[in-house]
Amino acid sequence: MRISLFHEPWWLSAATGGQVEEAVVKQGNDLVGRFPYVMQRLGPFYCVRMPPFTHMLGPAIEAGDGKPQTRLQRRISITRSLIDQLPRHSYFHQHLDPSLDDGLAIADGLAFQECKFEVTHQYNFEVDCRRSLTELSAGLNLKTRQHIRRAEKEYSVRSVDDPKSFIDFYLKNIHARGRRNRIEFEHFSALFAESRAHESGVILGAFDHTGAPVAMTYLVWGHGMMYYLLSTRSLDTADSSAVSLLIWCAMKQAHEMGLVLDLDGVYSSGSARFLSNFGGHMKTRFLIRRSRILYGALQYIKRRVAPDESQFFT
Repeated sequence: MRISLFHEPWWLSAATGGQVEEAVVKQGNDLVGRFPYVMQRLGPFYCVRMPPFTHMLGPAIEAGDGKPQTRLQRRISITRSLIDQLPRHSYFHQHLDPSLDDGLAIADGLAFQECKFEVTHQYNFEVDCRRSLTELSAGLNLKTRQHIRRAEKEYSVRSVDDPKSFIDFYLKNIHARGRRNRIEFEHFSALFAESRAHESGVILGAFDHTGAPVAMTYLVWGHGMMYYLLSTRSLDTADSSAVSLLIWCAMKQAHEMGLVLDLDGVYSSGSARFLSNFGGHMKTRFLIRRSRILYGALQYIKRRVAPDESQFFT
């Protein structure tokens, strides 16, 4: 069964404090389908979501052997069976990676669509860091390369072992910008500890000459991919050169490990312009939603009155 890092049982358990649930499909004694999710209650509503810090999830399926069309039909059938097992809910929201299972996971979108879910796209950038460092450097935008070189002279980069220092720095930067924190940090320390124990994660920080942090990022990896999971920078930093330096360090680390770097974070044209400077290719994921009428109406009202924060990149 081909899975992502985010399907790993240890990841799901640590990210949720053990509160993850799964739909499963078996054929005889063989497990051929898993569909992890988190059930969350918001007032009278029950919502099915992904765990915190989990950028993609969806079904993990063993489509077996045979001709492509046979495996395709088998995957669609298993996905439908998993969907049928979901508990009653007012809202569903997960992101799926259609490249899983050698691209066969694209059929999951069809299965969800046939079950009356809304299927849209989310964009991200991937940098194939298995290429040589010379190629990776040449792929950088010229100004980005110059910013990185300047940042290498101004800042030192090192790993951060204390997850609380990352949380405190993140919240400080959010509050300095007058924004509301939307990240659930309750289980972050446990998740970081587990990712370290499985040699699958690191926090990198860029520090100025006084030792003060100017930017930090949390990187995780597994199953051939590294994910630029969460990043933040100080409001006092005049530009994004420190973040560019951390992404370049992530690219070099991914190169050493023979991984593809998923930069994520494409939520606006501004973030797309920034991330495109690192020589990656734009990819798409499936964004799967389903909302009952009352819940959807309340969320529409909330979006109309809430400030738009999509312009910010952290």
